[in-house]
Amino acid sequence: MKKAKKAVQPGAPALEKGLDLLEALAAESHGLSQKQLAERVGRSVSEIFRMLVALERRGYVTRDPATAEYTLTLKLFRIASQFPPTERLLQAALPVMEQLAGRVQLSCHLTVLHGEQFMVIARIEPEWLMGWSVKVGAVFPLTQQYASAKVLAAFQLESRRQELADVIADYDRISGKKALAALDRISSEGGNFSNDDGYTRILAYSCPITEASGRAVAALTVPLVRQDRIPATEAASIASELRNAAKIVSEKIGAGVIG
Repeated sequence: MKKAKKAVQPGAPALEKGLDLLEALAAESHGLSQKQLAERVGRSVSEIFRMLVALERRGYVTRDPATAEYTLTLKLFRIASQFPPTERLLQAALPVMEQLAGRVQLSCHLTVLHGEQFMVIARIEPEWLMGWSVKVGAVFPLTQQYASAKVLAAFQLESRRQELADVIADYDRISGKKALAALDRISSEGGNFSNDDGYTRILAYSCPITEASGRAVAALTVPLVRQDRIPATEAASIASELRNAAKIVSEKIGAGVIG
């Protein structure tokens, strides 16, 4: 009996070449030269030259005139923000965030990674507001000063997690080992529920909104009223409500749940 031949899948070499370049740039925290990009994607400089010209002309990449290095622009991010999955995340999160803010009587916000920073994409405030809130669209650096930053970095796949730990280490001027240890603690606890690390600028609790792989697609954060000590019962209640809210949103977008 003859074995059935596998159907040959049609290819799109030019498209694949462009995607390879975009993915290579997305995996780097700094720019790459044409030679470095060629090495990353396993092609010659001449093979990728025209594709880079096209990507630059369309606004997907930019070339530094001083270093001749290429980096991604925000165009892919803008496209992604208009894409249904992002809209679906907001549709799933906003009603839950409203309930959370009402229950804990504090504001809450949703953040996503934005290169080597993170961005606030949604915010809900309770009717009775006494606390700290942020503006939608605000961008902050990845540092241990912010609970959202630590959670977004802690719940990533290994290579990306290491990369973000290095970004945090550089910003906070600490060792990469120390930055990773902080992320390990947050990962083991299912979120950020401790503000005694000596770095935190705004006291806050934060939980990941996760996809099936366990990767955080967003962080749901409740900034706390700054004070020397939060009563244990109040802190436990806020943490419990936040964990439950993050779990609900993760389940609504069909994802796995951490913690």
